Amino acid sequence: MKQPSSGFTLIELIVVIALISLFLVFAIPKLGEVSESDLRRDIRHIIGTISYLHDEAIMKRREFRLNYNIAMGEYWATEIVKEGPIGEVKKFENTFIKKNRLSGNIRFRDIMVPGHQGAVEEFFTYFYPTGWVEKTIIHLQQGEDKYYTLIVMPLTGKVKVYEGYVEEQ
Repeated sequence: MKQPSSGFTLIELIVVIALISLFLVFAIPKLGEVSESDLRRDIRHIIGTISYLHDEAIMKRREFRLNYNIAMGEYWATEIVKEGPIGEVKKFENTFIKKNRLSGNIRFRDIMVPGHQGAVEEFFTYFYPTGWVEKTIIHLQQGEDKYYTLIVMPLTGKVKVYEGYVEEQ
């Protein structure tokens, strides 16, 4: 009487290794697409936030600002309420605007606002009731070598997106 074998045959092992290899061939390229889609999502969200704050400033006739914490990779909106001689800064949150953090290995490389000099961890983009927006250049970095530049246009509040690290337009 023959005893049943307790191991796998060579053919079974080859089939399993072939299936795992086939899976990896299709899955590994998709991992890069996931991080690329995270980057595109973050860019779209920043652009949407800027557009929304621009419209809110005009509609509500109030001053807003978009705050960036470079070290933490966060951004959020505040409303500047001017009652009396001193304006008060209030956190501005609603269904559309909340404190956000950049995804995965995406980070703020730097942010440049003309007139603001020096290495600072927090920057602001101001949105005025007249429709004027402070020109802001946002450099996003993914990994070690991929950069995107977002330039906020002062007259329209629109954002131009460039692949690569662009100094100024």
